[in-house]
Amino acid sequence: MKKIDEMKQSLEALKGEARSLNEAGKVEDAETKLAEVRSLQKQIDIQTELDKEEQREVEIKMEKREIKTESKLEIRSVFAKAIKGKALTEEERALVQSSVNTDGGYLVPKDIATEINELKRQYKSAKALVGVIPTSTESGSFVVEDLSTMTDLVNFDEDNTGLNEQQPKFSNVEYKIANYGAITPISKSFLQDETANFLTYLNGNFSKKAIRTENKKIFEALKLGKTAKAVADIKGLKGLVNKDLDPAIREASVFITNQDGFAYLDELEDGNNRPLLQPDPTQPTNKTLFGLPVHVFSNAELPTAGTTTKKAPLYVGSMVDAIKFFDRGVYEVAISEHAGFTKNQNVARCVERFDVKQADKDAYVYATIDVTGVSA
Repeated sequence: MKKIDEMKQSLEALKGEARSLNEAGKVEDAETKLAEVRSLQKQIDIQTELDKEEQREVEIKMEKREIKTESKLEIRSVFAKAIKGKALTEEERALVQSSVNTDGGYLVPKDIATEINELKRQYKSAKALVGVIPTSTESGSFVVEDLSTMTDLVNFDEDNTGLNEQQPKFSNVEYKIANYGAITPISKSFLQDETANFLTYLNGNFSKKAIRTENKKIFEALKLGKTAKAVADIKGLKGLVNKDLDPAIREASVFITNQDGFAYLDELEDGNNRPLLQPDPTQPTNKTLFGLPVHVFSNAELPTAGTTTKKAPLYVGSMVDAIKFFDRGVYEVAISEHAGFTKNQNVARCVERFDVKQADKDAYVYATIDVTGVSA
């Protein structure tokens, strides 16, 4: 609109100049100026039409956004109505999906599941570091080739006598999806909230517990069957990367430790008195060690062992290859009034379904750091 206004101001100025020239008897100059007036007027007409089309596109987008918002609000409202046990119309029943679990409940609609996932991103997640495999089945298996036994590609154009000796050694990782849920008491007055704000409360409570549970299962899998290697100094830390870790996966590797371990690393300096930990160029708020990202989790989630002599855990390697997170990809919610009957409460149960398995134990190294006397 500002451009049109400026063009109109220029048009009026040209018209004024044309009149002045005509009154002064300069007919040819006046005609030239009028030609400029006609040209500018045409530009204004074209720009006006373009602005109208642009405005219409904006209005259409806003209408679509409003329709989508209304649709989200309708689904959210119907879902809240369903889990509260209220009667649904045939149209409303089509908007929600019952859980296949024998315990009942409803599958969380996509928009609300997205809200839960966004809330989970506020917390430090180990799931973001491992290999996530979406699955639609309750159980199954996943075939992996261990790094230590990995073979070269076979040239099928050559004589492949002895092909059996060249065949890769695969291992079978079996998984079985389990239900992990949060039990949240909700007062009956809050549950009666028709705007479904109780869902926001429920999602926030569940997301924190979900991250804590996912992390716990991943850390348990990382420790499974591994003997910790004691690291006492910078030389030992370098040995983890340069000797114990396969160079083939170095670029995909990361460090994982807790607050105590990070405090220890943060005090280390090289021969020129420069901090060993450096800012991560891709994420300035994070740190790197020997060029590898360092991920820090709380002592509560990843505990330091011992009381007199304290040993902080340290993992380094390709976590994507090491651990597989089999994700069912759904959330389920159910509400019951029986468990909280004596307290005038309802109890909400929000469930996610997954399994975590160690896939390649050679893709990472498990170590401990002596952090006795180190203050976080």
